Amino acid sequence: MNAPLKLTLGEGMDPAAFARLQQLAGDPLVARMPASGFSARNEDPAVARLMGEVQGLAPAARRALFAPRSDAPHLMGLSPGSVSIPTGLTNQFSMYENRDMIADDVLPVVSVDKLSGKVWGSPATTLQTIANAQLVGSRGRPNEVPYSVNADLSYNCENYGLVDFIDYQTIANADAPIEPRELSAVVVKSLLDPAREYRVAGVVFNSANYGANTTALSGANRWDQPSSDPIAEILTRKEEIFSTANTLIIGGQVWPKLRTNPKVLQYILSRSGVSNIGAVPLSVQAELFAALCEVERVVIGRAKYITSQEAGSTSAYLWGKSCALIRVEPNPNPRMTSTFGYTYRFGSKAYRNEVIPDRMPGAMGGEYLKLTHSDAEVAIGGATTGFFWDTVIS
Repeated sequence: MNAPLKLTLGEGMDPAAFARLQQLAGDPLVARMPASGFSARNEDPAVARLMGEVQGLAPAARRALFAPRSDAPHLMGLSPGSVSIPTGLTNQFSMYENRDMIADDVLPVVSVDKLSGKVWGSPATTLQTIANAQLVGSRGRPNEVPYSVNADLSYNCENYGLVDFIDYQTIANADAPIEPRELSAVVVKSLLDPAREYRVAGVVFNSANYGANTTALSGANRWDQPSSDPIAEILTRKEEIFSTANTLIIGGQVWPKLRTNPKVLQYILSRSGVSNIGAVPLSVQAELFAALCEVERVVIGRAKYITSQEAGSTSAYLWGKSCALIRVEPNPNPRMTSTFGYTYRFGSKAYRNEVIPDRMPGAMGGEYLKLTHSDAEVAIGGATTGFFWDTVIS
């Protein structure tokens, strides 16, 4: 509030009365009285006397006395702000989860009991050979089968982890709905997950892991061009893969273009008038696209990351503008496993979670939340189990 206005008293003015005038000056009703012609009849004698003194002031003194002290409205009673202290909502905490993470869907986690090791297997040609199985004569002996096993593939787990410190004073002082321990766990895991997603994308969307089964689209062949036919391309390449591919992986930037491609829509709209296959869907969904491409599922990598910690940095898609068609087996089979790749994790499949108390920091000490894991992302099947398209949209 502004300090009271200091005025010079005129001769014969009562100082006490003048002080009261200063208190009453802000009242709009009092301020209007001199201007509207004040009548002392039936009025409070004290107010009548004060207003008589106001009328006796010089014009300049009267203007100074009744001039507004601020632009704020004059409040005669309590205001909402004077009877309430702002506090945080107890039923809401704003936080923004990253978009779809697909690392577990495309390179499933397999627990191992050693940090490094070999992967047993046999050449991809083993089950493609046409053997000479004809027996010569009634007493002919069957030919022996030539095959071999090897341990050419290996894995080597690298250690990854993050830690956060929470002091006990912060835990004790936190207002609802903030739970410092829970918040710390969410933040630490949410930072580990994109790091793993980034590594997995670097394996699955890497043309070097597909041998000759890769192509970079350009010009009119890109799937955001009306002349392209993505489904025909996918079905053709699917037959070039020796193992039966069952998963189509699409970058988050690609999917909106792919599902609105004119040729893709034609596959859907051409169903109109055919009564025995159900109603025409309103839009192309991932499940429908999977059926069109004859795969079990379509997974879309929508996760984003900050390209730089510098001010003004922007979000980018982790999975980019590419597409891969691979075979995924969620769990390895000790008899026969045919999959594009796995994430080998030392110990259990889950992250290792440790809470480590430390009494030294601050007045009460605190605790560290530590999340770690030891992973190796390995491409196993290569061209035998997948095909990769690079830059499928402009």
